[in-house]
Amino acid sequence: MSFNIVSKEEVFYYTIKSFDNVENVDHLFSTRMGWNKENTLENIAKVFNVGLENIVVSNQVHGTNIAVLEDINFYKENVYPNGVDGLLTDKTNIVLVTYYADCVPLFFLDPNKKVIGLAHGGWRGTVQNIGGKMVNLMKEKYNSSIDDILVAIGPSIGPCCYEIGIEVYDEFKKRFEFCNEIFKSTNKNKWHLDLWEANKKILMKSGIHEENISISKLCTSCNNDIFYSYRKEMGIKERMVAAIVLK
Repeated sequence: MSFNIVSKEEVFYYTIKSFDNVENVDHLFSTRMGWNKENTLENIAKVFNVGLENIVVSNQVHGTNIAVLEDINFYKENVYPNGVDGLLTDKTNIVLVTYYADCVPLFFLDPNKKVIGLAHGGWRGTVQNIGGKMVNLMKEKYNSSIDDILVAIGPSIGPCCYEIGIEVYDEFKKRFEFCNEIFKSTNKNKWHLDLWEANKKILMKSGIHEENISISKLCTSCNNDIFYSYRKEMGIKERMVAAIVLK
């Protein structure tokens, strides 16, 4: 598996094998084991050994806005209120955090230029190419080389459980030629959608090398003992988080 599970003082989370080998980068994807709405930020601060004031959270609206973090206070006052589904920085000691309960977490790392990013990829973000936009922004803003960028597709609802209707199917069909590879028909006007494969193909169209993409293949709906699932638990308010920081 391309992700490892880690425990620290009864708090369980996943890390990405390809990121684990990079110095001065801490990251995690949380679980429901030891995590809840009340303690999430405190857990991150404890695991990463940072102050709460160093943590920046997204304001997700299922769009493709990506905030470049230069200054935490500027972000909180001027960017956060407008809605943000992606976070990107080359600054140390700024912890980027995005929230999930079935949608796809996308982790980005350029170990050469020392750039980190997170993107929230539900079906809307995926079909609107938030992954490709992040890659392009890393190249434009930080001069990242496409050869260096590592991407990880974290736990989310899998193709086994994610049934969608004609509206979602049509949105993908309008934009991508690979729809036969990401959809499986279940019955009239219903399909199972593979968001893992969709994001992988979109990232590769942006130039990311296949060997630089890690996929957890952990379904949040199937593994409801480990993860919160909005669909499985019919609108649960709890969330997992993706978090990453340069030290």
